[in-house]
Amino acid sequence: MPGISKIQAGKIMSMEIRFVAEYYDPKTGEVIETRILRRDEIQKPETIRELGYLHEEQIDILQSIQDFKIHYESQLINSEASCPECGKKTSLIGKRQSNFHAVFTDHKVSIQRRRCRCNWKSPDTVEKIYGSSLHPDLLEKQVLQGAEHSYRQASNILNAKSKKERSINNDDRIRRNIAEVANIIENERRKPYKIVKQNEASKQLVAVIDGGHVKSNKKIGQSFEAMITSVFDPNNIVKVDKQHNEIIKKTSVGSGLSDNQETIKQLSLNACRAEGAHPLVTELTCITDGAKNCWSIANALKPCCKKLINVLDWFHISKRFTIVLNRVDNDMKIRLEKVKWFLWHGNVKNALERLSEIQADIHEGKALSEVQSIYD
Repeated sequence: MPGISKIQAGKIMSMEIRFVAEYYDPKTGEVIETRILRRDEIQKPETIRELGYLHEEQIDILQSIQDFKIHYESQLINSEASCPECGKKTSLIGKRQSNFHAVFTDHKVSIQRRRCRCNWKSPDTVEKIYGSSLHPDLLEKQVLQGAEHSYRQASNILNAKSKKERSINNDDRIRRNIAEVANIIENERRKPYKIVKQNEASKQLVAVIDGGHVKSNKKIGQSFEAMITSVFDPNNIVKVDKQHNEIIKKTSVGSGLSDNQETIKQLSLNACRAEGAHPLVTELTCITDGAKNCWSIANALKPCCKKLINVLDWFHISKRFTIVLNRVDNDMKIRLEKVKWFLWHGNVKNALERLSEIQADIHEGKALSEVQSIYD
């Protein structure tokens, strides 16, 4: 167009944008392949939806870029001509298309197959070569989403981000990946922690041990027991207001495995060591609800401390008194209330002496059993 500048011509003529990928030698500058990944006409956007690329179009661009790079990367897989077992020259036996799943896209990787006269054959899938067909970034997203949502919800969220249904994101796959990662983490957590240096150890620690039953999603009406241990240094308790304190640092562990408490005991030991427990320095106070399973865990912590003190928490002490007080006469109630008062004020010696006196004065078997339950 004579007399029209390039800028004016651009306003009149239809212009395009083009994404071009090149495979080239950086040393010589020689371009081996040029591929147009996408081309789009540039037009005035009438709505905000037309501004830039849609979600699905962005995924398509990413798919094209990934495919181009993977095409040339795959040529380097199994490119070694010598057998790794006998060192002799290998022969080619064709190629195999293998699945590879990136964060948002799925791909086919063409893998060269090789064999040797010694019967060695090269691994011919992405999974055999790298241990998985999932990119670690996708695995991470699956585990994080599956931990925060139901498996089906996690599947829907991941597919929405890819703008399509992907079989790799099905809820069963997410469940299995979470279980696999959980096993790896659990095995790492069960490894014994190193004991801190004696001059860096905590002089006092508190361990709170509790348990409860959680409903099973496999069998209706059944449940399994979960145990939790929290360990902290009393120096990490800060005052929030007149009525409340806050633990600003602690280590908490838990397990619902039915393995005779092996896991929760090891995790509890690790929690103590993580908080600075040392067998020659630390005085450890364990607070529990008095159940045998809690005492068992508490007693398993003896190797990590100089002195172990087991304490029944006040809530369950008070609860036990309430049950017994509702079953005895008024005279006995007054005497038991005094025992409770001694305990509340930390006078354990007088409390036990009063309980012994009460037991000696009781002749009825049922009442004696009730008072004995407090003493125990």
